[in-house]
Amino acid sequence: MTMTVFFSVVLGILLLFFGRRLFWLFVGVAGFIAGLTLIPHLISDQSELTILLLAIIAGIIGAFLAIMMEGLAILIAGFLAGGYLMTTLVVSIGFSVSVEPSVIYIIGGIIGLLLVAVLFDWAIIILSTLLGADILMPFLHISGSNYWLIFLGLVVVGIAVQAGIWHSRYPVKRTWGRRPWY
Repeated sequence: MTMTVFFSVVLGILLLFFGRRLFWLFVGVAGFIAGLTLIPHLISDQSELTILLLAIIAGIIGAFLAIMMEGLAILIAGFLAGGYLMTTLVVSIGFSVSVEPSVIYIIGGIIGLLLVAVLFDWAIIILSTLLGADILMPFLHISGSNYWLIFLGLVVVGIAVQAGIWHSRYPVKRTWGRRPWY
């Protein structure tokens, strides 16, 4: 097992089961993935090492923002994760869309941002679980209809674990999904 595979599996597991608790990791991974996805389109003719380094810098900036300015960082992460997940979903299902992929990314990003703004804790749980499952699936080498069954199984288990951890830590929280933005 290479270091990249090991690192990816660990990140996927951490996001799948602890994405809400480690929200700074969720924001950092969302920034890293957005960097890997967007940088090749923004800066053409760059080596893979340059793209990887810029993506790592984007992830570090995201994690730093998450620690220093939680509300803003979570909104940005919601946008980035929503855009990435929407694009991945459209590609994996095989939809033939006549619009530019960036439009799909922006639509998914707006949905992710709105989810985080309205349902803060639940949106982080759901988005981090989806992102963690998406990171883990290529390493399971599953294809066909079993792919979606395993993916949904991982998502359900991840949400159940994160919701259980969250509710055991905050049993009487009555903000109805909203969190004050400081």
